[in-house]
Amino acid sequence: MCSSGCLVFSLNPGYSDTTIAWEPSLVGTWIDTDDKSTVQIDRSEWRSYRIHYEHPIERGDLTGYLTVIGDERYLDVMPSRGQDHGSFLIPVHALLRVRLDGDKLELTPLSYDWFEERVRGDKPAPGLDVTMDQKENVLITSPVDKLRDWIRTQPGDGAMFGASATFTRKSGQ
Repeated sequence: MCSSGCLVFSLNPGYSDTTIAWEPSLVGTWIDTDDKSTVQIDRSEWRSYRIHYEHPIERGDLTGYLTVIGDERYLDVMPSRGQDHGSFLIPVHALLRVRLDGDKLELTPLSYDWFEERVRGDKPAPGLDVTMDQKENVLITSPVDKLRDWIRTQPGDGAMFGASATFTRKSGQ
């Protein structure tokens, strides 16, 4: 996770009720020593995850849903469910590709730079409706099915994915 102004958000989730997956191996405390970040993932209600993250510049709580798109797994994270943030705040979603190998967790967001270049350069992201918000975040406004179809067609090493963060499970878990 990084600060405002460098994220790609979606108004709609990357999952539907029928595509939610569950991976018990995600539960635990994960540490990224390079970024000095910690992510605590706990089981929450109805196949969701409660996520607490701490980064040197911010910390927060999120709700996450795992979904499978093509051959890849994605964690759709959004502001914590069950909290009323007021009428003028809209919960947005961020999609992180998940690659889990034992005690190693790799999370890869969509690339802010790739999307920003398309919005500002008037080069569309074929198959997606994308704009910038007032804070300079990239905002995908496409419906769920259109977003999932677009992700399914992207190469795993494509420029539309940003830099990965690699976490290691805290020992003893």
